[in-house]
Amino acid sequence: MISFLFALAFGAQTVPASAPAAAPAAPAPGVWTFRESADPAQPKSSTATVRAADGSRLLLRCDTVNVPIVSVQFMPKPAVAAGDSRIVTLTLDEGMADMTSWLFPGKGAYNGETAEVFLIAEEIAKAKKVRIGFPEGETMVEREFTGPGGDAMFRKVYATCGMPYAMPSVTPAPKKQ
Repeated sequence: MISFLFALAFGAQTVPASAPAAAPAAPAPGVWTFRESADPAQPKSSTATVRAADGSRLLLRCDTVNVPIVSVQFMPKPAVAAGDSRIVTLTLDEGMADMTSWLFPGKGAYNGETAEVFLIAEEIAKAKKVRIGFPEGETMVEREFTGPGGDAMFRKVYATCGMPYAMPSVTPAPKKQ
């Protein structure tokens, strides 16, 4: 009789197979998370992301659709329209600001320049506070994020792309004959 009640109680706690799976909860603002694509039929990708309280995101992403590329992206809320490249300012721990040109393909800002991305990732990995912004008309779009506390997630992003987490060589590889 006890085993019957136990089985009945256990069965009441399980979710029927036909019930839709619950969507994973969004991480708390300020917490860095790592996510890797799980579908083997799709190109590999991974992302290390942090969210601000308003939903804006700062992320380091690997995509392997055409060629493996690691990029750093800033997706503010509300999103910004596509436009010409412009200067994005990155300030770490209230130190000197780093200004580089980023692309604006729509929704946010994107930098895929190999050497710049690695340098930005290294700086962010060491920072406790990251402030990023760019001009949008007469206003400045700016958000503040917490640092990740190290480069472990960034190393995983680079590994997904099959790239070493290191400064890329600025000299071309020797030609093979």
